[in-house]
Formats: sequence, structure tokens, C-alpha cells
Amino acid sequence: MKGLIVVDMQKDFCYPEGALYGGDRVYGVIKPLVRFIDAFRTSGDEVIYTMDWHREDDVEFKIWPSHCIEHSEGAEIVEELKPEKNDFVVKKRKYTAFFGTDLDMFLREKNIEEIYLAGVLANICVLHTAADAVLRGYNVTVVKDCIEALSDYDLEYALRHMENILKCEIVESEEILKK
Repeated sequence: MKGLIVVDMQKDFCYPEGALYGGDRVYGVIKPLVRFIDAFRTSGDEVIYTMDWHREDDVEFKIWPSHCIEHSEGAEIVEELKPEKNDFVVKKRKYTAFFGTDLDMFLREKNIEEIYLAGVLANICVLHTAADAVLRGYNVTVVKDCIEALSDYDLEYALRHMENILKCEIVESEEILKK
């Protein structure tokens, strides 16, 4: 069984009124991701969502402006990608989806060894989640057209790091959907 981890596709990042809107490039990930998630569900594989989930006084706000406050509208997953009943949702307070969550336990209970990563931001939460997954022994594939960053440089940096340092496979969603 495989697992698709959809990283932080939340209103504060993906919609223009969001606290940390990433611009059109981030919004543009939604369309290919809808199709990819549908294919995962159809195949019976697991779809997992991560949510940046902060308290109002979170220490991260010394680095970034306030965003994704727990239970706020901005913390909600975008309407186009709403989780379904059987999807697993991970609320996280740090960049990686593994720190302080039960993601690793869920993946092991489901016998998932192969992870596909999508979402935002490529050089922050996607990258840190990829690193933790690799160091825990998972095989990680990054879905290139389903991730994005705030700039070309940030995206390229993240992809190069995940491919060359973490040894993740980097592929377009169409390559996976053809299999």
C-alpha cells in the first residue's frame, strides 16, 4: 500500500485572503493535486493531509507572521481538496509532519513503506517532512507538479536537496498516473 501526504494545502497559504498567501504559483498546485488525490483514492491507497496548526502564541510566529491558528478559517484545508471520511488528517505545529504527531504510527499500522509527497511549501514543510520520512526508512517520491514554493529558487533548492541529498524520486504526476 502507498500513502499520499498532502502537505498544508490550507486557506492561509493557498487563497488570496490567507495570512501567508503564496501567490498564484501556490494556488496553481490545486488543480493537478485534485486529479492526483482522486487517483489515489480510486486505487485504494491512503490519502493523508497535514495541517499547520498553531496556538495564538506559537514560537514560530517569531519567524513567520501569525497563520493557521487552530480552529480558524485560515487553518482549514482548501475547499477543492477537502478530506473525505477515510482520509487521515495530521495536525502539526512544526515544519515536519512527523514531529509530535502519530503519522509514523499510522503509516506503520497501515504497512505503508512508499510515500508520495505533494503540497506547500516545497522548501519548508514538504522538505522537512521528506527528510524525516527518509530517515525513518520510507521510500519517498515527490510529485513535482503538485508542490510549490514562493520562488523559483526556493522550489529548485528543495527539489535538488530532496533528490541529491535525501535520494527522493522526483516525478510528474502524469508519470505516476500512467502506471
